[in-house]
Amino acid sequence: MASIQNVSPFPLFFLIIMMSTTLLLLISNSEGREFLVGGSEDSWKVPLPSPDFLNQWAGTHRFKIGDALIFKYDNMTESVQMVPEEDYESCERVGDDHQRFNDGNTKVILRSSGPIHFISGQESHCHMGLKLAVVVMSAIHHHQPTSPNHSLPLPPSPSPAAPLSTNQGALAHTPPAGFIMGFEVSSVMLFFLVI
Repeated sequence: MASIQNVSPFPLFFLIIMMSTTLLLLISNSEGREFLVGGSEDSWKVPLPSPDFLNQWAGTHRFKIGDALIFKYDNMTESVQMVPEEDYESCERVGDDHQRFNDGNTKVILRSSGPIHFISGQESHCHMGLKLAVVVMSAIHHHQPTSPNHSLPLPPSPSPAAPLSTNQGALAHTPPAGFIMGFEVSSVMLFFLVI
């Protein structure tokens, strides 16, 4: 008959710590990030520091599905419109496929990958540079550096961006790469602990 040996509590303690850490990584990284457009509460207004200021700001960030853009502005003088690329280029404010926001604190959840375009509801402000183009990466997109010295290159869009909404529905979530790596490391460590 086999004798019961004293088992050290250390492997069990270590296993609990590793599983807790993995769970915390999953929870903390599953939420989309929020980006204040332009980096400050007074960025969605004219005059801008330069005509391409907002696109230079966008070029220094990586936007993923589930992230949100926060536009803060004075809704008595300003608004935001999500528009197709052609209307972005020409500052066209009228279109059936435009989404208009004028609450002064607009939160737009990025729900699809690809380029998404925003313009000011004031045509003259749009022509002065109050417009923004962001590229939303898919979950499997590999990180490639972008240069903050120029606007993000925008691939041609076969159709307008998928509808975005403010504060509606659940965010689309994909496990972040850090979680997957942490899970794999935890699994390997668990394997060696069991042996």
